[in-house]
Amino acid sequence: MIGKIGSYLQIVAKDPSSTAFVPLAEAYRQIGLMDDALEAARLGTRMLPHFSPGFSTLGRILGQMGHIDDAMSAYAKALSIDRQSQAGLVGLARLHLIRSERDQARKILKQAEEFHPDDRKIADMLIALDLPRPWSKIKQADQAQVNVPPEATKTDEPEESISTATLAEIYVKQGLLDKAVKVYQDILKQNPNNDAARDRMLQLQEQSCGKEEIAVVEHSSEVEKAAVKPECAEVEAVPATSMISPKQQHNEPEDQSVLTVFQRWLSAIKQGRANV
Repeated sequence: MIGKIGSYLQIVAKDPSSTAFVPLAEAYRQIGLMDDALEAARLGTRMLPHFSPGFSTLGRILGQMGHIDDAMSAYAKALSIDRQSQAGLVGLARLHLIRSERDQARKILKQAEEFHPDDRKIADMLIALDLPRPWSKIKQADQAQVNVPPEATKTDEPEESISTATLAEIYVKQGLLDKAVKVYQDILKQNPNNDAARDRMLQLQEQSCGKEEIAVVEHSSEVEKAAVKPECAEVEAVPATSMISPKQQHNEPEDQSVLTVFQRWLSAIKQGRANV
């Protein structure tokens, strides 16, 4: 494994935009060097902000480190680039299982099964979810019986695709209100009777409009302030990604930290050769 890490480091040092950062980060993760794995994955996704496997790898590392919210954001980014990403779908389902959100995990895995019908890992996870759990009966016996109206147990709503409320709220946390609104619009297309999704979408649209009005007032002259009346239309498409491009990265002070990382990696290569 050390030999593989040395090889990947040489590739990345020669070409910072190489996709070799993915196996490099995975190799670090497998031997327990989580900080190095995280650093490699973050650097790689900055250099290649449209490479879905990079964000899936970042999500896997963050999840293993216990940063569940950040991991979900990374997987959401991977799926926004490639909605059929097997690694993104399986990783996101696992995080929902960690949160004991079995129904949400099952929905995502069902979606993954449609895209990858022959995938053994997805099939095994779905089988495991459907196996009987005897301990759940013990739990239910210890709890007080609650009378649930028959209406509450109906499941007439169609299953949502990967455009779920969970993904929408991840976008909200990132400040991407337009993307969140678009997700809720997709949910309503599948189920027009979803009142909760409609209310949340309207709430986010109002917040988005408020931000646009503030921006208009701050950048307008006194005459324009009196005349302008900004109106907000519904979001019809997901806006372009707000990730910083590799070209912009080279023009910012952060470029110095990138150079530092490469120098440290090269030192590791030299040290590895010396120990051979």
